Amino acid sequence: MGWDIIGAGAIGSLWAKRLQQSGNHVNLILRTEKQVDQFYQQGAHLGVFHSEGHTSIPCTASTPSTINHNITQLLVPTKAFDAFDALESVRSKLAANATIVVMINGYGAQQQIQKAYSDYNLFFASTTDGAFNKAPFHTVHAATGSTLIGKLDNPEKRSDTPLISTDWSRNIDSVLWRKVTINSCINPVTALYSCRNGEIFLTPERTDLITELVHEIEQLEKAIAFIRDVPLLDEVKRIAHLTADNRSSMLQDVLNSRRTEIEHINGAIVKRASLHKIETPRHQEMINSIRALTQSHQ
Repeated sequence: MGWDIIGAGAIGSLWAKRLQQSGNHVNLILRTEKQVDQFYQQGAHLGVFHSEGHTSIPCTASTPSTINHNITQLLVPTKAFDAFDALESVRSKLAANATIVVMINGYGAQQQIQKAYSDYNLFFASTTDGAFNKAPFHTVHAATGSTLIGKLDNPEKRSDTPLISTDWSRNIDSVLWRKVTINSCINPVTALYSCRNGEIFLTPERTDLITELVHEIEQLEKAIAFIRDVPLLDEVKRIAHLTADNRSSMLQDVLNSRRTEIEHINGAIVKRASLHKIETPRHQEMINSIRALTQSHQ
């Protein structure tokens, strides 16, 4: 058995470790030949650092154009804005009815992929694992979370999960929506104030901002009849507490002058709200502020 993984990001590296240790060969699909050469020059392995120490994961690597096999199992753990183009880059190498697992943040790109790749055995996943890359091909596993997986086209039908250590969701769309709403209240605040997740409620200014972001989402969810068992603000507080020491991916991107996923997180809220003629000025403000902050770092 074998898995191809697009990229060598933090989450992809964690899954490379799990898949390789469960007996699968792992091939990394990297953007450029230069990256492939760098990977082989440093020993053709991924390094994953965790509380028990360090694990070296042997893999192969190729670019989309140099893959010399049919892809039967593909994991897509990219940034939301890269996911569709990444899939398109390997489409000609996909086996008929290949299994594809898309594990990305945000909301909206998943639905775009569903429309374009419905002929394949397509799954979507959401994870609460925490990780970051300390150097190319070297990942720190900061927090062990859980991963839910499901289908968008036939969500109620139970299926065998293609990934180990994952739980099946009969409503993965709801899971993806819940995650993006929480992220839209945590991630931009950490990026704007350059703080860890556990610090977002430390000042009245931050608390008021998060409360207003939550209120706008509540107005939208009322319009779309989305029901929560627990109020969103309580969920945001719970996740911020559970991940108190984490630096959000958006904060890491800003600090490293990288493109953020703000358009697929807060942008997803604004876009869906506009369809129902609901105003979301605070979420739009977050988009504008993160854009400006990112530009100032470049």
